[in-house]
Amino acid sequence: MAYRFGLALILIGLISLMVFTVTYMNQEGDARTLLLGASLCALGLIIRRRIARQERIEAGRFRMFRQFRERNLEEED
Repeated sequence: MAYRFGLALILIGLISLMVFTVTYMNQEGDARTLLLGASLCALGLIIRRRIARQERIEAGRFRMFRQFRERNLEEED
């Protein structure tokens, strides 16, 4: 769920950055739009990286458990 929320924040941030770009080209750019887009993108990336790191750690634990179990099964045979 948090992974999808991070993706949504990145998407909204990119849309805000594109809105800023279009308005800036028309000489009406607002710095708040730039800051909003950049901060939403950064927050989304932080959330996604944190979730990815947690999944990597959990996958490593299960891999070690499987290797340990396979060694015990080989020793029993």
